[in-house]
This record gives sequence, C-alpha cells and structure tokens, in this order.
Amino acid sequence: WGRILKRFFDFLISLIGLLALSPLMLIIGWLVIITSPGPIIVKLTRVGAAGQRFQLYKFRSMVKNAHQLKPSLMNHNERADGPLFKIQNDPRITSFGRFIRRWSLDELPQLINVLLGQMSLGGPRPHEPEEVAQYQTRHKKLLAIKPGLTGLAQVSGRSNLSWAEEVSLDTYYVENWSLGLDIQILLRTPKAVFVKRGAV
Repeated sequence: WGRILKRFFDFLISLIGLLALSPLMLIIGWLVIITSPGPIIVKLTRVGAAGQRFQLYKFRSMVKNAHQLKPSLMNHNERADGPLFKIQNDPRITSFGRFIRRWSLDELPQLINVLLGQMSLGGPRPHEPEEVAQYQTRHKKLLAIKPGLTGLAQVSGRSNLSWAEEVSLDTYYVENWSLGLDIQILLRTPKAVFVKRGAV
C-alpha cells in the first residue's frame, strides 16, 4: 500500500507540476536552442529500481559531444571518494547551461520521468550504468526503490557531501520511507536550490 500511495502522490504532483511549469519550460527550451547548437532535451541512460535502465530527461546544459569528452576529463574528477564523476568548473557546460544547473532548472523535464513511473519525486539520485557497476554490495540497497527527482541527500548538501554521506542518507530514506518524509523533502528542496549548495 505504501508503494501505491507513493505512486499516486508522484503522479498527481508531477502532473500538476508539468502543467504549472510548462510556460517556464518552453522559455528555457527556447533559450537552450538559441544559445548553443544541439537538442533542447537530452536523454541520458540511468539505472533505476531493481537495476532497470531508463532514459532520464534533462534540458541540455552541455555541448553536443559532452559524453565523448568525458574520458579526457577523468583525471580532474573531484569525487574520487566513490564512483561518481563531478567537476566544479566542467568545461563541457555551456554558459546558459551553467545558469540552469545552478538553479536546478535543467532537471525540470524529469517530471516526465516521474509521470511515466520511471522515477519518484523523492528517492536516491539516479546514477549512470558505469557508476552503478562500481557499487559495492552495500550500495545496491539504493536500487531497491525508484530514483528521485529530489532526495534526502540533495536537500542535505548535494555535491558537497562525500560518497559515504550520500549513501548513508539515501539508505536511511530507503529504510524509513513515509509520505510525510517525501513531503518534508519536497518542502526543503526550494531552500536547497536557493542556497545553491553543491550545485555543479
């Protein structure tokens, strides 16, 4: 019943969010396409619940060949404590892309993923297959539920957290989920975005 309640809540809020934010999303899409060549929305392969892969939607914030450039930047990874890849001043990010990332506007199309049931409003971050392949056994608990548009780790420090801290917070979420916890995380998300902690 908890999963049914969570799915109903996800569907309702994501539908309302898409309808309410559609004018803003149209403006962002127009600005993405006029500020740099490439598609408006990119589809990125991520790993969801039970290890199932899905296509995550985001407004494009990087140059067209960003994925091909990634191997040449691996030596600059600032998240060497775990499987994640992050660079504070990633040269692949466009000027407008930097703006929408800072305010997490690039993630608004993920409401479509939530509506489709591939993601949830709250949950662990969705990671790349290459990152999940490096999970240790205890990390695989993060795949027990759908990844989230936002989550306990995101509202508690975002990229400023170490990998161990992120795993600890997401594991707590998996083991202690409640609708009240989801609502609490959603209410904390605007503040986390506003103070821009760890937004890269």
